[in-house]
Amino acid sequence: MGVITISRKMGSEGTYIGRKVAKKLNMAYADKLFISKIMKEYGFSTFTEIYDEAPGFWDKFLTLREQTIDFLAKTEQAIGKADNVVIVGRGGFGVFEDYNDVLNVRTKAPMETRVKRQMAEHNLTYDEALKHVQENDKVRKIFIESDFRFDYQNTSSFDMVIDTAIISPDKAVDYICEVYQSLIEKGRCSTSKNLADLEVDPILLKFVKEELDKIR
Repeated sequence: MGVITISRKMGSEGTYIGRKVAKKLNMAYADKLFISKIMKEYGFSTFTEIYDEAPGFWDKFLTLREQTIDFLAKTEQAIGKADNVVIVGRGGFGVFEDYNDVLNVRTKAPMETRVKRQMAEHNLTYDEALKHVQENDKVRKIFIESDFRFDYQNTSSFDMVIDTAIISPDKAVDYICEVYQSLIEKGRCSTSKNLADLEVDPILLKFVKEELDKIR
């Protein structure tokens, strides 16, 4: 087996899709909560704040921010090495770009659709939901571009880009599962990289495996 990463814009149903894909393929599901738990065990208690806030506040703690982002990448690599996991968010598509056994997916939807979904989910007014989505987009863009050095708008790193205003989330689940199984069977012709080749800290890997076993 391998790994599926799902990068999503708020309101594009990426979290829902990720959970459904994991369940359908009998894979573990790793999101911000899971990754935060791993990182806090290693002393990086500020990960959630760093991910959810623009860098301004953290400028005076630049070294801590850089160390946290570096360990985030190491944590995701350990999760990938553990195998058979759906990773939602946290720049996973960049960490696992061009691996034979990793499918990178992005979910998106028009702003109007995403705003209406947030209104329904959180009982917000249109203006409240619009502001919420716009601020979230801004923070995620800064995180991806400033911390991980990836182009937020560039979709070339993704194997699939799904507009959930056109393709229903449940149909997206079916498509992702089908494409993933094809990838695992055939691999890529452009690379020889595999998750098994990743070099990760053995203690971190052991802890990650133990935590993943609890949620499989």
